[in-house]
Amino acid sequence: MKYNVSATRRYRLPTQVLVYCYRQFQGRIEYLLLRRTPKLGGFWQGVTGAPEGTESLLAAAKRELFEETQFLPSTIRRVDFDYSFLVNDDWKWAYHPDVTSIQEYIFLAAIPGNADPVLSFEHDSSTWVCFERALDLLRWPNNRKALEHCDQLAQASAVLGNALTD
Repeated sequence: MKYNVSATRRYRLPTQVLVYCYRQFQGRIEYLLLRRTPKLGGFWQGVTGAPEGTESLLAAAKRELFEETQFLPSTIRRVDFDYSFLVNDDWKWAYHPDVTSIQEYIFLAAIPGNADPVLSFEHDSSTWVCFERALDLLRWPNNRKALEHCDQLAQASAVLGNALTD
């Protein structure tokens, strides 16, 4: 009997979450960026990943945040910003052949104090940086636009006194 591998193959969902972690440290807001290993592109980004099975976007964001940093945020929320991007040729193997773009949903997570992440195999470095430096480090224009949106929310929280303290 011949086994049809393609009929049973499980594809990655064409949906992703992007989580920007922030903290208030020494009187300013800082954002966590993670650098992908050279094998995975070597660029800086927030926490990213895809929902698994029937997992909700929020559950995926929390899981990815913990898997990639070991952080349990004091708050995490989906922000009113999302976008789509084309599937990169290097990743086409992971998606159904009919998938041409991926929808990415943005989350903002408040991290207490001066915690440093415990990185997963996907990343080789991390840094906490101010908003302007984070914009400089991010590779993808959509990631920069998402961070701009998140920064407006984080700054508003700080003004209202809802931000984290040192």
